[in-house]
Amino acid sequence: MAKERIIIIGSGIAGCTAALRLMQEYDVTIITKGSKEESNSMLAQGGVAAAMTQNDSPKKHFSDTFRAGCYHNKPLAVRELTTSGPVVIQKLIAAGMSFDQENGELALGLEGAHQMPRILHAGGDQTGKFLTTFLQNQLTKINWHEHLMATEIIKDHDQAIGVCALDTKNQLHTFYGEHIILATGGLGQLFPVTTNARTISGDGLALAYIAGAKLADMEFIQFHPTLLYLNDHCYGLISEAVRGEGAKLIRKDGTAVMEGVHPLVDLAPRDVVSATLSQEIEHGESVFLEISAVKNFEKRFPAITASLDKHQVPFRETKRIPVHPGAHFLMGGVRTDLNGKTSISGLYAIGEVANTGVHGANRLASNSLLETLVFGEKVADYIESHPVKQRNQPVSVSKPKLLQSPHLPEKQKLQEKIGEALGITRTEEKLTEFLSWLESFDTANNSFEEAEISHMLIVAKIIATSAKKRTESLGAHRILKGVIK
Repeated sequence: MAKERIIIIGSGIAGCTAALRLMQEYDVTIITKGSKEESNSMLAQGGVAAAMTQNDSPKKHFSDTFRAGCYHNKPLAVRELTTSGPVVIQKLIAAGMSFDQENGELALGLEGAHQMPRILHAGGDQTGKFLTTFLQNQLTKINWHEHLMATEIIKDHDQAIGVCALDTKNQLHTFYGEHIILATGGLGQLFPVTTNARTISGDGLALAYIAGAKLADMEFIQFHPTLLYLNDHCYGLISEAVRGEGAKLIRKDGTAVMEGVHPLVDLAPRDVVSATLSQEIEHGESVFLEISAVKNFEKRFPAITASLDKHQVPFRETKRIPVHPGAHFLMGGVRTDLNGKTSISGLYAIGEVANTGVHGANRLASNSLLETLVFGEKVADYIESHPVKQRNQPVSVSKPKLLQSPHLPEKQKLQEKIGEALGITRTEEKLTEFLSWLESFDTANNSFEEAEISHMLIVAKIIATSAKKRTESLGAHRILKGVIK
């Protein structure tokens, strides 16, 4: 009997977790836009949040997650995340994943808006890389297809049955399956300044929208407060764990930025810290991380140290790292239930591309990797317990209608416009102007590049429309004249 076919779009931790569970009994194919090493998961520095000690509990983790999310979270989703956390971590450790230890115990870090240390890390500040590599090395029965841009979810009536994709030579490929899983990550590359990998430009969100799936909470985009900032350019993330180890945000004159802003000071929720830094920068101030209180900085943060050395930052002498906020994480996404099911039969979404309601209006630090692990397992549980009959492959798929000369913006110009309209602070006037500007463009799938820009246009319009509808500020959505909560 032929195995059920599973198509996973995305090579990060969410997709790999599901693939690892399913590869023995299913025919699993992974399609990824870049190489399998290119994902936000690979770049994740901080770690994985989970209640692993007697002093901690899923209930406390639940409380912190809800508070950080401005109580916009869905309680059942948060409960699933926080109670499953210790279980998935123990499963990883039993399988051979090594997290950093101190005196024979798990080394647990503290990050913003957590009431106690609960962040597991690996390789110091290379948790995402270590965890993704650990999972990918076990995927021995997977059909890998790298450097393919998914351009369409193929449907038969209201059922998702496959995926169309373009390669870098603009050749069309089709894949069919009984289960299609979106694990494409977020949308950071829509913005001019971001922590995200170069391939992360909202593709899964656009694919789902075009297919008719429901999206939710798209106005909630988290901006990380601390990207390395030099000569008007940003060069990657400086993990929140640095502040967890004692670093402080200061102005050029050495005064504390976060003093008096929030009870948690430098470890306030990310929406608060990023908005505060943005205001300082708008007023002409330079902002730095002062790291003199961080013990064994270079040992604890080897990847950050390497980046600072690469960019010739004299942090050893000055004890300062210049920083700037940048687009980091989407709390919204393709609406799913707790099993990853979307509103379209046969189509699932897991990880950052999904919106289970777990993050609310602002994600708690280090809950993102936990989300990928928990819901990667959940979608596998569901598929295993709900077998379906293998479908006949359609004889052919109609090629998309091609526009000979589509009117598309330059990618950099589009990013600049998105940054102006959909950044940390928004106004109704800017949102209206931006939506009007978007109307002048076409969307097209003639080429790899055109498909990417078209996906960016589609997602930008969804965000702007959602942002305009929410007239009061909440969490990561801050609109002038609204009530900031």
